[in-house]
Amino acid sequence: MFICDFTSLKNMRSWKTIALIVVCLVIVTWSFVLFTQRTASEPPVQMVMGPFSAHYLVTYALENDLLKPHCDIETKIEYTLNFNELMMTGSGDMGEMSTAAFAIAYEKDIPLKATNIFVTHHGLERGDGVAMLFTRKESDIEKPEDLVGKRVGVPGLKTTTTTIFLKMLRREYGIEEDKLKLIDKPLPTLPRLLDKGDIDVALMFGEVSVKTFYSDKYKLVWNVDETFKQEYGEYPPASLLVARSDFLEKHEDQAKRVVAALRQSKSYGESEEHIDKIFSWYAEKFGGDVDIYKKAYCNHYSIPISPITDENKGAVMAVFEFAKARGLITKVPEPEEVFASI
Repeated sequence: MFICDFTSLKNMRSWKTIALIVVCLVIVTWSFVLFTQRTASEPPVQMVMGPFSAHYLVTYALENDLLKPHCDIETKIEYTLNFNELMMTGSGDMGEMSTAAFAIAYEKDIPLKATNIFVTHHGLERGDGVAMLFTRKESDIEKPEDLVGKRVGVPGLKTTTTTIFLKMLRREYGIEEDKLKLIDKPLPTLPRLLDKGDIDVALMFGEVSVKTFYSDKYKLVWNVDETFKQEYGEYPPASLLVARSDFLEKHEDQAKRVVAALRQSKSYGESEEHIDKIFSWYAEKFGGDVDIYKKAYCNHYSIPISPITDENKGAVMAVFEFAKARGLITKVPEPEEVFASI
């Protein structure tokens, strides 16, 4: 009798184990079905952003399906210099916008929300700055006070970098915009214009600025980013991650998953194991110097995809204020109207 009871007990335990395994398999299978149905029914999220090495570093894993099966979002990314214009015309569900351009979009009543800080002028490891003013090594221009009456090459009159430069120049040194001869030229052409003597100084940012910084042909007149940091406690938020308001209202879950996927992809790209490989791939595809790309991202600017918080919101609002002071906008965006926490 005892033996029969013991055998029955063993059989009962076996059946319970089998039942538990079956339940687990059903849950896993059903979850997979729901996942595949969701991703199949959702169109890819259309995104736009700049075409620079930092952007490709951050999106490399996402674009090459290296995050699956953990990533459950499909994206279609367009890398273009016209990312501001495309977001203003509604061509992207989500994407990058310069901080000043976002303020201009608000002025035009274009329904957009900023969800994260995208590019910041602080490197992954150090904050050496990237918005800098350069001149030829033999020039007699030594400091910002020497700029009065000089030909100043700028990479766009309405860019975040130019807006910050002109406002900080006025605030720190009392030099008004009309005291300079501003020459608006594409960023990549500015070093060549300096070499030819067509301009006296050049305001640069991005990879062009970093390459100039490490060249012995030029000298640094002013590190604008360092001055901004001293004033506002943060390095300049050059661009924001932005979503169309209607997309965010209807597809907040997708937007959240996009941000999560970008952060996963960013972690992959920034790892010691992958960063050199990705920058080498970028240099092979687009040209340029791997060492400069890595120095730029590690020491001068990076893509944090950080939420907009009380701690860093002041720096974003400062750029909005600068845009208003320059006449680019007539009203400063209200935080509760333009920032979205996702």
